[in-house]
Amino acid sequence: MSIKWKINLLLIVLGITTSLLVAGFNYYEEKDRVLEEALKKAEIISSFAIALFKYTKKTMSPLAQKLLGDDVYHPEIEACFFVARDIADIFTKSQPGYSFKQACPNPMYLTNKADMQESEIVEYFSVNPDVKMKKGVTEKNGERYFYVAKPVVADKKNCIRCHGSRANAPRAVVQKYPGPNGYGYTFNEVVATFITYVPIQKALEGVKYMAFKTVLIGICGIFFIAIVVWLFIGNSVTKPIARLTQMADEVSRGKEISREIRTNSSDEIGSLYEAFDRMRISVIKLVQATKKRR
Repeated sequence: MSIKWKINLLLIVLGITTSLLVAGFNYYEEKDRVLEEALKKAEIISSFAIALFKYTKKTMSPLAQKLLGDDVYHPEIEACFFVARDIADIFTKSQPGYSFKQACPNPMYLTNKADMQESEIVEYFSVNPDVKMKKGVTEKNGERYFYVAKPVVADKKNCIRCHGSRANAPRAVVQKYPGPNGYGYTFNEVVATFITYVPIQKALEGVKYMAFKTVLIGICGIFFIAIVVWLFIGNSVTKPIARLTQMADEVSRGKEISREIRTNSSDEIGSLYEAFDRMRISVIKLVQATKKRR
């Protein structure tokens, strides 16, 4: 393999490796940025929904109970879950893909039914009571989402009143939800999770595209440089060396020994030519000296 090929192959390998490393670094940097932005958005939506939940629990629900009594039950103004979810749904309709859910393994209102992963998150909070937030990336219907989940713990004043024993629940609540679901909660039990989903599929695809584009541009750039280097080495290194090799071969055979070895190059190639020319002159002098001895 010629020097020209070796240099260009080394250049191409180094260039492609560098492009892949740069693209990989940029990919993970941009991916982290996407997840950080998703976390901020999820926190805003989650905080908004939880604020609604707390306001309903502290103000709306007690007022409704006072005005309506136990014989009438309107979840739209009394149920913290109901209010928070419905208002959050209205909010997220203007943001396609975003969603907020009170995921509960045992809900009265089946829309809040937790799927398998959400049930695992509720169980995680139950086993780890000191953990107040869980975040990560999940996939639903072929789309990837960033989620933020927070535990919902049953308290005596609100949750246990309606969701404790079915026999002790307000009559209006039992009439509204006559099924077996949503009862049996115990004090301080983690009964659900507030979970917010932020779509990140398009953002991650954009990050992948940029990484691919970086690699493609890098490879194209390297091949362009390789072509330039190929031509440069061919004209400045390979051809002069090949010419010098031919002339040195002719000198070694006694041919063209009187022809001066010269080049216009002033770099190392030029120095090599000068060294060979001095060697040629030395050979001529040696031959002449040998002839005189005879």
